[in-house]
Amino acid sequence: MSLAELRDLFIVIIAILGIGATIFLSIIAFLIFRRIRAILDSGRETVEIIRSITSAVSKDIVKPLASIASVLQGIAKVLEFISGPVRRKRGERSGWEE
Repeated sequence: MSLAELRDLFIVIIAILGIGATIFLSIIAFLIFRRIRAILDSGRETVEIIRSITSAVSKDIVKPLASIASVLQGIAKVLEFISGPVRRKRGERSGWEE
């Protein structure tokens, strides 16, 4: 076997190993992709469930509480407005000056 034939043999062996490694890595990448895709799909479903829950909580709990709080704050401001002159008159009578 001459040196040229030995060189050609090594080139063929390296090419076959390269093709085999490429096929092996392609299969591994495809299997990992399938597994990751299943995990991502599960994550998307979880995010959709969380989104619907937060939307329902916002619609059914937060908005009514916010409207109740704003009404109560308005009532408090009205009472403060009404009782303001009365407090000032009491303060003037007792000698308090503001």
